[in-house]
Amino acid sequence: MESGYAETNGQKLYYEVHGEGEPLVLIMGLGSDSTGWLLQLPELAEHFKVITFDNRDVGRSSEATGPYTIAEMAADTAGLMDVLAIERAHVLGGSMGGAIAQELVLNYPEKVNKLILASTMGHFARFKVSFLEPIKFIKTHDTKNEIFPTEIMMWCMTHDFLKDAQAVEPMVSMMKNSPFPQSSGAFCRQTDATRIFDALDRLQAVKTPTLVMVGSQDILTPPWSARELAEAIPGAQLQIIEGGAHGFFWEIPEKANKAVLEFLRQ
Repeated sequence: MESGYAETNGQKLYYEVHGEGEPLVLIMGLGSDSTGWLLQLPELAEHFKVITFDNRDVGRSSEATGPYTIAEMAADTAGLMDVLAIERAHVLGGSMGGAIAQELVLNYPEKVNKLILASTMGHFARFKVSFLEPIKFIKTHDTKNEIFPTEIMMWCMTHDFLKDAQAVEPMVSMMKNSPFPQSSGAFCRQTDATRIFDALDRLQAVKTPTLVMVGSQDILTPPWSARELAEAIPGAQLQIIEGGAHGFFWEIPEKANKAVLEFLRQ
């Protein structure tokens, strides 16, 4: 495993490279760092050169000094690929990372081989009442990080998962005791960037083979929004992951990993 820091687009991004083969860039979602891919890395790295990284404002990467957009985060990703001398890669983005991946393929189409958009949508800006606002409020006021992790679990996992103490307790503990805690200011900046994201009407320009994945029980970016996203991208495939919610990569990684590998092998 190779790790280091890349200075690009005014940011200092922490990255890791696992495995060998065709490059596969994984882009994490709101408030999460690259450790969120731990249940994907072992299997994906058997087949690909997997690049994970911490977005700006999270993990070991630099904090921003002001507001920014999802398009600027896509420029971070493109710049990281340049630093690592990766001309073209498969790209998998989850949730906010899926929004970043959309801007990446729109603004740097030559850099994307195949595209996977998971647990995301083509627009967040069109909601007049947004689920992002209460999450932002809790993060800002929960100074001891006692409520925020359980609130995220409630939004992201299925009811069956939430009833399983052996599954829930270690995940809540990990979220409460992150070695790289995100500041409330950084979380709010990421939230604000996501809140104004809207690429839906531009996606007809995408020529990249695309898979849209969504959990059947996702209440944040539900199946209807995934269907809308897939219909906006010419030729895109839609796969509904049965028994999964917004966090299906964590809850049922075996199904998620299988779907990713099957698409990339096509």
